[in-house]
Amino acid sequence: MLKKKLLSLLKILFWGSPLIFWLGWQLVLLRPTALWLLLVVSLFLLVGWAYEVVGYRIGWRLLFTFTGPALLVSSFYLFISLLALPWLIQFFWLLLVLYLYRYFRLARLIGQSQDKGEWSQAVLYGGLVTVFLASASLFGLQAFLSLSPWPLLAALSVVLLINTRTVAYAQGWNGAGELWLWPGLSLLVTEIAMMLSLMPLNYLIAGILSALAYYSAINFLRLYLTNKLSGRKIRNYAWFTAVSLAIILLTARWL
Repeated sequence: MLKKKLLSLLKILFWGSPLIFWLGWQLVLLRPTALWLLLVVSLFLLVGWAYEVVGYRIGWRLLFTFTGPALLVSSFYLFISLLALPWLIQFFWLLLVLYLYRYFRLARLIGQSQDKGEWSQAVLYGGLVTVFLASASLFGLQAFLSLSPWPLLAALSVVLLINTRTVAYAQGWNGAGELWLWPGLSLLVTEIAMMLSLMPLNYLIAGILSALAYYSAINFLRLYLTNKLSGRKIRNYAWFTAVSLAIILLTARWL
């Protein structure tokens, strides 16, 4: 009976975690040094949340169910600490809370069905947002605090590797012959981020460009691994990337 009540209490606690994250951020606004404490508590709650979602089983599914939102939340904290508009911060918080609830709801449904479709898409788009938040935070910290870009780029490369491996697991790209692709993709996007760090770009623009590079690379890999890579699709993605790049650069002065 006690164990059942404890599990029920933990379930309530974990499913209330996004709101706990938000309340913790209100504390950070009063005491900025509490950011690291909030980060540690958030990661701890995410571990418990993922453990509850996968049915209290330890394995690869638990690990990759945790790493996606863990990277997203960590990058999110750094990113919003650079923002100055309170209404924009609250709007981003609303989006994060909604995403986390949807993410874990879909992750739980995998236990009832082997179809990973919706969850894998949530992981893919969450990973894309993570790349934007992490890279924008990198460029923002470099600009505002005059930090050396090299430690930040090293940290970004680790985030990209874990993020890409998480996306690969969700998509079912787990073949032994595919493992070399994830460090390669992470290194490619890190190299692009390094070049962007040398340019006089707004940190938001640099983050968007890094996310665009990641989006293009991960979709080329998706087509390659599913044997759907063709000249027409390559041209379509090339045009999409080129047009997106032109729009971003033309509107950069408005950010």
